[in-house]
Amino acid sequence: MSGNTTNGGSWDGFGLSWTVKALCTLTATLALVGCPLEDPASREPGPGREIGAAPAPGLYMDIKEVRIPLDRRPEVTFTIEDRGGNPVAVRELTRLRFALARLDAAPLGGGATRLISYHPDEREEDGVEYLAASSDRARLDGVTQDADGVMRYKFDTVLPQGFDRSATHQLHTEAIRENPVDGKTYNGDTWFRFRPDGGSTIEAREVVTTQACNQCHSRVDGHTWLDVHRESRTQDENWYQGCIVCHSTPETSGPFGEPLDFAGLIHKIHHGMDLPSAQDGEPFRTSRGEFAYSKFPQDIRNCQVCHTEAAPDHRAYLEQPTMAGCVSCHDRTWFGHRDDVPEGYEMHIGGQQVNDNLCAQCHTPTAPGPSPILEAHMRPSESPANPGLDFEITGVEVLSEQGVGGVLRITFEAWDNEGFLYTDLSELNAVGAAFAYPVPEFEAAVREPIVGGGGPRGALEAQGDGVFSYTFSQPLPNLPEATFAVTMDGRVSYTFRGQNYNQGTMTNAYTLFTLDGSQPTARRTIVDEAKCNECHGEIRAHGASRVGVNYCVMCHNVNTTDVARRPADAGRPETVNFKDLIHAIHRGEDLVTEYTVYGFGGTGHDFTEVRFPGRLESCAVCHTSGSEQLPVAEEALSTMIARDGEVLWEVLPERAACTSCHDSFGADVHALINTGQGVETCATCHGPGSISSVDRVHRLGN
Repeated sequence: MSGNTTNGGSWDGFGLSWTVKALCTLTATLALVGCPLEDPASREPGPGREIGAAPAPGLYMDIKEVRIPLDRRPEVTFTIEDRGGNPVAVRELTRLRFALARLDAAPLGGGATRLISYHPDEREEDGVEYLAASSDRARLDGVTQDADGVMRYKFDTVLPQGFDRSATHQLHTEAIRENPVDGKTYNGDTWFRFRPDGGSTIEAREVVTTQACNQCHSRVDGHTWLDVHRESRTQDENWYQGCIVCHSTPETSGPFGEPLDFAGLIHKIHHGMDLPSAQDGEPFRTSRGEFAYSKFPQDIRNCQVCHTEAAPDHRAYLEQPTMAGCVSCHDRTWFGHRDDVPEGYEMHIGGQQVNDNLCAQCHTPTAPGPSPILEAHMRPSESPANPGLDFEITGVEVLSEQGVGGVLRITFEAWDNEGFLYTDLSELNAVGAAFAYPVPEFEAAVREPIVGGGGPRGALEAQGDGVFSYTFSQPLPNLPEATFAVTMDGRVSYTFRGQNYNQGTMTNAYTLFTLDGSQPTARRTIVDEAKCNECHGEIRAHGASRVGVNYCVMCHNVNTTDVARRPADAGRPETVNFKDLIHAIHRGEDLVTEYTVYGFGGTGHDFTEVRFPGRLESCAVCHTSGSEQLPVAEEALSTMIARDGEVLWEVLPERAACTSCHDSFGADVHALINTGQGVETCATCHGPGSISSVDRVHRLGN
């Protein structure tokens, strides 16, 4: 493996000390939390000043040099600057930590390369001894600062006698600054690779990329934001390289025996409530909390979500399998002696394993190994057993009928994965179609079953050669100038490894039309479905049969509630209008007011245990550019909550959008006070450029 940084170094002729200077991709300063999301390289240099002059906001770190003297206690030369390029005084720092690890080559017998920390910390808590991931102990006591603002850090850690000078070493540092001028806190960290012997070949462990993490964890202007170790951090394109300096040594753990090496920790957090141990009533927990309700937002077997081809070592999990890596997900598999299998565990089918030497012999990426990794992680939807399903609406016709706008008849085809038409719809276990109106803001929807299901249905006719027509039983309303939308849903069942699965339609055949054949008007775009799919894989619900945001908003419109499913004794109905629903679900555990929606069978769905994996302040995670701004579009309507024809509650559109996230009593009252005679004045203070604009209020950092 060759790293993505190139380092040069020099070593003195007496062998007394060696100095390494980085010529790497990190020479550009990193923009860190608490600062505007700007490219640090684009910052204009600030005027030179003496340490102690009025500082500007921000915290930008740059490692200049690493020197390892005879005492084997590393010395780091670095700078910390404010947004103006001025040096930050040491006295403004409330936290400074350094950690160092070396990269060990893959063992000859099997396994993967790994970083080994120089700071494992033996601890004891409640009688439990464990080896914790840690950093150097000197911290702020180890830093000095020159008159020109350059800082130097002296490690307390003494590197082992005879440590490998030819190995790639990786340094990580983090800092917190309190700005005495604005009183705000700015956080940040950075990392640095080098070889103590000055060698130019720099290796790396790169099994994932930050871009892959950013699919779910908020990304803003190319930066990553994660709440880690009590700070929010924004990093460069390889931020996780800092994490693996401490979360490296596989033997590290926490007081509950939880793995703290990066692979083990991340696998368990993402598997969360679906871990075999969690299913047995023992959820994964660390000293920072329990992950009983953590759930990966798509099929956990899709390893390529994180291990993308963009990572140079993305095939490590396929070609260098380890027990530690596998058991971090399959955590009820026992690799010890079969006479010692604990209760609730399953003996490894390949028998006892004392190291990773034999893993790759059975667990090859694909056949002919007896237990190929890709096959074991194959998702049902990828299986050859999945026949596939897709619909195409090839014609829309409005049949005239007196007293109404007409009756809708659609012509459609259904296709399988091989590109063949379904000529008999009885091969499918569900087919349905729906129309909604009016665009640009849907107020009502009608869905009728065509195959399977119950309720009123119209006439299905086979036209031959795989072409079908369906005439709705319910008429269209007489809205001559309105645009209507029609879409389809359905699913086909199949068997994969002895279990039954449903495959929903790949697309929904969304089609716009008008009663008189005039040009239809498209609905405004508010969210980017591609952004949703980055985290969720695809937006699919209701037994996998319905797919696509444009279908969701047809039924989940401003007038839709859960009244038809909510038990009579379960209180007033809840809106399931799409924006209210999605905001509340993603707000989840941070909601002030409980949000429970009742679905099919009168089942309640409590979303107050949902944990959003990114930053809710970052509206751009879902929204298209500017669609979250105030005022909202003129056609946006109020969210209506009614029962038995009586309107119980009307929430004007801007209040609905904001208070579905900001759901405290105070926020709701604030919205009401600033509304008069049905007119919302939110944009006066919260519009673009205003004192409390959406951008300002949701600005990440300070």
